[in-house]
Amino acid sequence: MLSNVPARFAETAAGTAIDRENVLKVGQVLLTEIGRLQQVLNDNSLAQMGRCGGDLVSEDPELAFNERATLLVASFQREVDSVADAARR
Repeated sequence: MLSNVPARFAETAAGTAIDRENVLKVGQVLLTEIGRLQQVLNDNSLAQMGRCGGDLVSEDPELAFNERATLLVASFQREVDSVADAARR
C-alpha cells in the first residue's frame, strides 16, 4: 500500500503519525478495520451478474462483467492483505 511512498514519509503517509507511544494502538486499529474490510470481501466475493435477458447478445457482457468483478475483488483482497501484513509487523 505504501510502496510508492518514500521511507522517510511512510510513517505519516496515511495521515497518522506513528511513534513508539502509539504503534501498538495504531496496529490494533488497522487490524480492526482489516477485519471489517475482509468481511465485506467475504460477503461479496461470489456476487455475480446474471444475464440481462434471454437474448443472445447478453452472454458476452455477462461474462466480461463477471470477469472484471472477480479481478476487482482480487485486487481489493491484495490491498487488504498488504495492510494486514504491515499492521502485523
